[in-house]
Amino acid sequence: MSERSVIKYAAILLFLALGAPVGAQEEKVAEQGRVEPVRLIDCPTAGLVGKGHFGVDLRFFPQGGVLGQLNAGVLDRLSIGLSFGGEQIIGDQDVNWYPRVEPAIRYRVIEEGQALPALVLGYETHGYGTYRTGRFQIKSKGVFLVASKNYTGPLGQFGVHGGLNLSRENSDMDGDLSGWVGLDKSINADLGLVGEYDLATNDNNHSVFGSGEGYLNLGTHWSVVPNLSLSLLLKNVLSNGGDEMHKARMSRELAVRYTEEF
Repeated sequence: MSERSVIKYAAILLFLALGAPVGAQEEKVAEQGRVEPVRLIDCPTAGLVGKGHFGVDLRFFPQGGVLGQLNAGVLDRLSIGLSFGGEQIIGDQDVNWYPRVEPAIRYRVIEEGQALPALVLGYETHGYGTYRTGRFQIKSKGVFLVASKNYTGPLGQFGVHGGLNLSRENSDMDGDLSGWVGLDKSINADLGLVGEYDLATNDNNHSVFGSGEGYLNLGTHWSVVPNLSLSLLLKNVLSNGGDEMHKARMSRELAVRYTEEF
């Protein structure tokens, strides 16, 4: 599937979502107890960790990698976080730690309403996957602006998300403005599906990980108990990256999230 085709399909989904009926959507969300997601897979949403709550996320990825993230809601519209991890944490090789603890901060500029999406301005320096030559395999978002809107339509309740970002990781001299689009869909109170397409326009020159096709990621979230959820993720479905002899492959990853009050 070409990048143009993915963008076209994403645009169609966005059009359908924006045209969905939104009557009584806020009551519907409250009735079902839907917790707003703070991240699709790799890409942020306009969701926040609630004030007085914290969230612990663990991501298990190839090469024995583990990434831990801690986020806390300090004000109604403000959350902060830290992340750290490395490769070969699981396995029998020497651990290849990430070089530093990475910070994150989000501020909600606009609350979601009947007509307007929620809008969040944020900054985060953690990326995903291998860390080589001064950057993550999947670049950190850096400064980002993301909008999210929840709808109730013919396909049920779902969220539409889109954002723009300028990464701080420019050691490869590919520091273009980038962006992403995504959807999350609730199947029932405990199960949901999610998909995102990261344009990765800052990862497509001759010396970078990507090869210009962008990153298509898919996943499913399962709430085991109210405070604990598990996610099965399919990363890089388009096999973006590498060359004709050593094409990048799709990876299977596991994520665990735990939330609690202070």
